[in-house]
Amino acid sequence: MLAASLSAHAGRAQSVGCTPGATKVGGKKATSFCGSATVAVHAGKHWFRITGGSCAAASSFFTVNIGTVVVAPNQKVPYFGLTLGRYPGAPKGSAPVGGDGAYHKGVLVIRWHGGAWDIQGWVRTTLWSHETGGSFSGRTSFFPHTTVSGTFRC
Repeated sequence: MLAASLSAHAGRAQSVGCTPGATKVGGKKATSFCGSATVAVHAGKHWFRITGGSCAAASSFFTVNIGTVVVAPNQKVPYFGLTLGRYPGAPKGSAPVGGDGAYHKGVLVIRWHGGAWDIQGWVRTTLWSHETGGSFSGRTSFFPHTTVSGTFRC
């Protein structure tokens, strides 16, 4: 849920009918992200897209948040969050993100209709086109260690 705390309002364009920020889903606290960001994900045997999000780049980190993150187990609504670099609360010694290029450490959180795929620590990510898109891949941190990959656009 780290990515959710970094930027609920950042983004290049706001989706029509979407209100970014704090909300509730099923009575649970949630954060909605709006904008033109999209992601295509391959997680194990699942292929899916999530739309309506935003990207933000700071001098030391990069984050992309798409969908709605709910502070509850077994989230049913779609969410994708990826944060790289020296973000608030990052492990000591984390290298800053310095623009386009390949990075190997970060946090990836994916929720899709009850499915959960998390990578905490090692996720290979390539940023391109002035941090307006990229690819990611890795294996989930928890059993059954599913391979996750995909691409995103801001």
